[in-house]
Formats: sequence, structure tokens, C-alpha cells
Amino acid sequence: MKSIGKFILPLVLGLYTISSQSQSHQDALNKTGTLQPLPALQDWFLSTGNWQDDPQLYVREFGTGKDTVIMLHGGWGGEHSELLDAVNELSHQYHFIFYDQRGSLRSPFPDSLITFNQHIADLELLRKELKINKLHIVAHSMGAVLACAYASQYSQHIKKLTLLAPAPLKNPLPEADKELQRKENSAQQAFMERPEVMQEMNKYNLNRTTPELSSLEATSKFRIQFAKRMLYDVSKWPLLMGGRALFKGQVFELTARTYPSSGWDYFQQFKRQAYPVSIIMGDHDFLDFGNHLTKKWVSEVPRIKLTTIENAGHLIWIDQPKAFSKELQQHLQL
Repeated sequence: MKSIGKFILPLVLGLYTISSQSQSHQDALNKTGTLQPLPALQDWFLSTGNWQDDPQLYVREFGTGKDTVIMLHGGWGGEHSELLDAVNELSHQYHFIFYDQRGSLRSPFPDSLITFNQHIADLELLRKELKINKLHIVAHSMGAVLACAYASQYSQHIKKLTLLAPAPLKNPLPEADKELQRKENSAQQAFMERPEVMQEMNKYNLNRTTPELSSLEATSKFRIQFAKRMLYDVSKWPLLMGGRALFKGQVFELTARTYPSSGWDYFQQFKRQAYPVSIIMGDHDFLDFGNHLTKKWVSEVPRIKLTTIENAGHLIWIDQPKAFSKELQQHLQL
């Protein structure tokens, strides 16, 4: 009998375990007889193959609104966190999906796997994972190039493009536009030498040679030098974050090496499609100082809505947070 007991007890425990698992499964069913959805996660990891073994993209979710918007950061090699402040005021109206692109800070990849086409494939992989048929994409800087490249291949999956301070959407630059660009670059260079930059340096004694700058001072000097290019109001440099080791510069080089040999002209793509396209730029954006190039190109596709925000640079939401948030909300509703 004792030997029989040795077999009966594990059998009973096994049946109990199965029964418990079955009950847990049953408890997970809602009244409609379907499994309850997973709770919302603040962040998660999108695998590019086997979830355990292959490289993953870091994904961040933000906002409680019903409509989902995909956010693409700039770079190549940048990361998503600077865009959080850009949409903070809209968090109750939209559900934003951010991710660090292939090779960026929270999404490390081998150099051999970083290409222009792979960035496009990653966005399609994310769309499939989210089970969204048509994407509303908001993209900043070089992220706008990624958004347009994706739209060129997957126009059937585009609901709307909203481009913030986009990198040039024509590459190479048409010969007819090179003189216009030269004038812009000249004006932008003069702007970078504005006296306010030196005033900020002198205010904190950051131009001294001795004693050596502390790490905090050196970081501040780096941010001021960055702000003179990225912001209209250089005094807002303390609002800048990141840079240095957080920016993966080699990702830009690796991606640029694999650009399509024919370049791109996404305004030609826009002519052939019907999805809404809108652009928001600062009038002091170093990529298109005065927005003359973008204004000319938009005139080729009259349906594109272009908004220029005065006294704003490449990081529009830092220079003019209220005006930017108002414009972004209007563009998202188009």
C-alpha cells in the first residue's frame, strides 16, 4: 500500500496542478468567453527574429488617448526621449508609440545589421506587431526621411504623415536649389555667431583655460555650443538633454552608406498619393534656415500643409512650447 501511495500522491498533485491551471485559465476568460487583454506596458522589446536570441528594438508607450501615433526620432543614432516633451501636453488625447531605432541607445545591433532598408523594415515590423493597418506617423528631423521612405514602400499602410523640422526630403539637392541653399547657409552661419552665445559662455566663465573645467561645466559648455545650432533662444540650453555617449554617431555613417544610389525626392511620391502630409518647422532651423527650400518644394504639392513657427530652431518645442503644441494638435487633427 505504501508503494501505491508513492504513485497516487504525485498523481493527485498533478491532477490538482492541472485543475488549478485550468481554473486560472478559466478565470482569465471574461464574460464574452475570450481572454482578457494584456495590461498596457510602459515599455517593451520588439524582436527582429527570435525574442530570446536576436536583437531587439526598445519600444516606449506614452499617453492614454484612443488614437495611436507612431513617433520617429531623428539621428540616425539619436534616441526617442527628446520627443517626449514634444507631445507631453497631448498625452490625454493620443496614445504615442516611440522606439529607439536600430543601433540607437536602447536598441543595440551589430554594425553589419544597420542599413537604410533595415530601418524601413523595422517600422513595418512594428506595424505588424501593433496590428495597425494604417499608421499615423509623426517624425522629427532624419526620422522624417525614414517616415517618407516607409511611405514610399508601404503607402497602403499610411494614414497620415506629420513631419517636424524634416531633414531634406530631396537628396541630392537639385541644381536649381543649390544657390538658395548657399544663401541659407550663409545666413545660418551668421546666426550661429550671434552675441548671445558668447554671453552665455561668459556668464558662467566657461571660456577660461585655467582652472580646468569640471565635468559639469564641460557638459554645460557642450550644451551651449549645441544650442547655438539647434535653438533660436540659446539661453534655453539647460533644457537640452543627452548627447555624447547617448548619441551613436556610427549609426548615421552606417545608414548613410546604404542610401539608395538614386537618392530620393519624396515630394514626387506625395504627388502620387492621397494621404495627408503636414510639416511644422521653426524659421531658424539650421537644416533649412528661413524654410525657403521647404516652401519651394511644398509649392509643388499644394495639398501639403506647411506651418512655420517664428523664433524657433530645430527643436521647435523647446523654443516655442505653447505655439508648437497648439500647431501639432491642429496638424494631428487634419
